[in-house]
Amino acid sequence: MFLFVIFSSHIFSQNTTNAITNLQSQTNAKITVNQNGIAEFIKFPASNPLHLEGVTLQEKVVSFLETNKNLFPFATVEESFVFGSVKTDTYGFKQLVLTQHKNNVPVFDGQLRFHFNAENKLTAINGNYIPNIKNNTNPTISILEAKQIAIETVNKQDINLSGVALFAFDTNLYLFQKGLINNSFGATYLVYEVEVRNDADVREYVYVNAHNGNITEQFTGMAHALDRIVYENNTANIVWQEGDAFPGTLSIWQQNEVEASAHVYNFFNNAFGYISYNGADAQMRTINNNPNISCPNANWNGVTANYCNGTASDDVIAHEWGHAYTEYTSGLIYAYQSGAMNEAFSDIWGETVDLLNNYEDADDDQSLRTACNSSDRWRMGEDASAFGGAIRDMWNPPCNGDPGKLTDGQYYCGEGDGGGVHSNSGIPNHTYALLVDGGTYNGQTISGIGFTKAAHIFWRAQSQYLTATSDFYSLADALDAACTDLLGVNLEGLSTAAPVGLSGEIITASDYNQLVNTLIAIELRTDNNCGFVPILTATADPCEAAATVPIFFEDWETGMSGWNVSQVASNPSSWEARDWVIESNLPDGRTGQAIFGIDPVNGNCTSSLQNGILRLESPIINIPDQPTGTFEMTFMHYVSTEDSWDGANIKYSLNGNAWSILPGSAFTANAYNGTINNNGNDNPLAGEQAFTGSDGGSTSGSWGRSYIDLSVLGVTANASIQFRFEVGTDGCNGREGWYIDDITVYNCDMSLSIADFESLQNTIKVYPNPSNGEFTLKNLNNIDLIKAEIFDINGRLINTIDLSNGQSLYTIDITQVTSGIYFMNVHAKNATRVMKLIKQ
Repeated sequence: MFLFVIFSSHIFSQNTTNAITNLQSQTNAKITVNQNGIAEFIKFPASNPLHLEGVTLQEKVVSFLETNKNLFPFATVEESFVFGSVKTDTYGFKQLVLTQHKNNVPVFDGQLRFHFNAENKLTAINGNYIPNIKNNTNPTISILEAKQIAIETVNKQDINLSGVALFAFDTNLYLFQKGLINNSFGATYLVYEVEVRNDADVREYVYVNAHNGNITEQFTGMAHALDRIVYENNTANIVWQEGDAFPGTLSIWQQNEVEASAHVYNFFNNAFGYISYNGADAQMRTINNNPNISCPNANWNGVTANYCNGTASDDVIAHEWGHAYTEYTSGLIYAYQSGAMNEAFSDIWGETVDLLNNYEDADDDQSLRTACNSSDRWRMGEDASAFGGAIRDMWNPPCNGDPGKLTDGQYYCGEGDGGGVHSNSGIPNHTYALLVDGGTYNGQTISGIGFTKAAHIFWRAQSQYLTATSDFYSLADALDAACTDLLGVNLEGLSTAAPVGLSGEIITASDYNQLVNTLIAIELRTDNNCGFVPILTATADPCEAAATVPIFFEDWETGMSGWNVSQVASNPSSWEARDWVIESNLPDGRTGQAIFGIDPVNGNCTSSLQNGILRLESPIINIPDQPTGTFEMTFMHYVSTEDSWDGANIKYSLNGNAWSILPGSAFTANAYNGTINNNGNDNPLAGEQAFTGSDGGSTSGSWGRSYIDLSVLGVTANASIQFRFEVGTDGCNGREGWYIDDITVYNCDMSLSIADFESLQNTIKVYPNPSNGEFTLKNLNNIDLIKAEIFDINGRLINTIDLSNGQSLYTIDITQVTSGIYFMNVHAKNATRVMKLIKQ
C-alpha cells in the first residue's frame, strides 16, 4: 500500500515534490510527507529493500543523497550533515544517523536516520529535515547571558517548590524551528538551549533567542507519575547499596525500589541487550522520600529516580525508570503528542514489568479485561496506596477520563499539563494493550499478538525510529517499520530475572496485519480534533492605495516621532518600569523594525504587583476630502500574552472626543480573539475585548494582518482620529507581548492602477534619500510630468512643485519642515507615482 501524505496548506518546492514522486514510483516506497513538504518517513518494501552503491554505509548514504538531491533540499552533503557512527542492534540491523547543520550549528532535532538490514540494504529513512534555513548563525548574546536569562525565567515561574538553588546544567547552540513539536511549522531561530535544574524538583529546557534574549520556547524535563502536588517536608538518605544485606531494615517501599529497579534492568538487558537506562550500564540511583519532590509523588529528574512511601509500587518504579530509558533513546520532548508518547512508553514498560515479574501480586487479578474494573490488568499504579487507586487505564483509557483514540472527546487540546501529556498518553497506551491482548474496537477486530512480539515492536520503534519531536503519526510509521524489520526474527524472551533465551516467537505477516488493524482502530494517523489555529490568520494584501497613496503610514524605521508612550501602573511602588520600544530583532524572522509592548514574566501577585497598562498613542490623523470609498486601517502584528489574564487592544478618539475602545465589530479581518477575564483579575483592561493568549497548540504567536473599517467608528472625509494601542497586565506572570508594524490608514478609491503605477517606476529617481531636506528629482526618460505634491505623514499637503516645464532635473526643498517621513505624489499625464521622502 502506498501512503503519500501532502498537506496542501503549505507550498513547497516543485523539485522536492517531483523527487518524492519519482522515488515512490521507482521503489514503491511508502512515504509520509510533513507540513514542511519534506519526507519524514520513507519505508521501502520488505521484499525489495534498496541496494545502494558504495562499500561503507557512509558511502551508500552519500550515494542515495546525491542521487536524490532534491528529496532533502540541501547545498552539499558536507555542508549540511554531520555523520554519526554506525550502530548495530541485537537483531543485526544497522543504523546511521545524519545530523543537520548550518555553518557548523546543529539544527534542533534535525536528523535523518538511515536503516539497513543485515545485507546492508536500505530498509527505511526517517527523521526531520528543516528546509530554507537563512538565519544568522553568529550569536549576539553570550552563553553566560543566556544562562542568566534562562535561570531568571524559571525563577519567576514559581515552580521551584523545594527552594533548592537553580543552575544551568548544560547549554547548547541550535537552530530551532518553532512549532516542530506540534506540526505547526513556524520560523527558525538561533537559540541557546539551556537546561535549568536543581537536581530535585526542577528540570526545564529553556530556548533563549541568541540574538535578542527573548524566550523562544520552553519544555519541561521533569516527568511525574501523577499530575498533582501535596507538599511534605521530610528527610531521607540513601539506605541501601549494591552488596548490602537485603532486605535488612528496609521498609516495604524501599524494598520495592531495590527489587523493581532490578526487574527493569533485567527486562531491557535480557530482551533487547540494552544495559541500564543509558545503554552503558549506568548506576541506577534511587532516593526514597526525597524531601524535594513534594510527596506523595514520583519522578525522574535526570539524575535519580525519586519516590515516596505509598507511591513506590513496582509499576510506578518501572514507569519512572522508563522515562530514563526514553531520555537516552528517542529523547521525546515532554510536551504535546511527543510528551504523551514519553509518558505512555513509561506506562507501557511499567505495566509490562508489573505483569511479568510476579512481584507482590498475591491480591491482584490479572485476568483479561472485560470492563472498567473487571481486573487489575492494565491499570497503572493500582498498588500505589498514596494515589488512592489506579491513575490510568491502558486497556480502556476513558475509564479514567482519558482518550482511547484520536477522535475521542477526552482528547486534551489545551496548553495545561504540557499539552495533555498525562491524558493523551491513553492513546499509545491503548495501542499497546490492544495489540497485546486483542479485542474488537472502533470497527476493527484484533487478534492479540502477546507481550513478547508487542514489546519488541514498541522497543524497536522507540530506540531506532522515534526522535525528540515525533508525534502520533510518526509513532504509527515507526511501529509499522519496526514490525516489518522483525518479520521472521526469533525474538528474545521477556523476563525480569535471569535471561530465558530465544522465545521461539516469530513475527509473521498475520501479526503485521494485527498491528495495521490496531493503528486503524486507535486512529494514530488521524489528525486530532483540536483545530489549532493561530490568533491571526492569513489575509489578502490591502488594495493598491494602501501602498501608493496612504493617508497615514508608520513602519518605525526612523523612530517614533509624533508618537507618545506612557505607563499606567496600578501599584506604582512595586511596578517595574517599562515602555513601548522599537525592536529590530523581531520574532518569526521578520525583517526591519517594529514597536513592542512587553507582557513581562514578573511579579508574584502578592507583594510584587505588576498590574497596569502600557500605552502607545498615535499622532492626530487628518482624513482628506475624499468623497467616495471607505476609510480603512490595517496593521501587521504579533501577539502572545498570558491567556485571558493579560491582553492588548486599541482605543480611539474621533474629532478630539473622549477615548473609546475600538469595538471588535469594526474589524473586517483578524479581530480581537477574546475577552480579558473579569473574574478576580486585577488587570485594568479586565472585561474588555482584546488580543489575548497565543497561537493554538503553542506558547508563542505569529505575524498577521488586521483590517478595520473606520466608517464603523464614524470616520468620514475631513474628520480627524487618534489611536491608542494598549497592553494590559495583571499582577504577575506573562509571556511575550505585542509587536506592531506597518500601520496604514487608506481609502481604496484613491487607488491607482498597477499599470499606471509601474509606468513611472523606472522613470523617476529621487536622491539623496534620506537627506537634510533637499532632494533632486530626475526625469530619466523626459516624459511629460505635471506636478509633485508633498504630504506629511498625517496626509496634510505641505508643498506643490510645478514639473511641467520639461526639465530633466528639479530641486525638491523641504528643509523648512521637521525631520520625519513625507510622501511625494509625482503626477504625469496618465500616471502617478508615490514616493517616500525621509528628512533627517
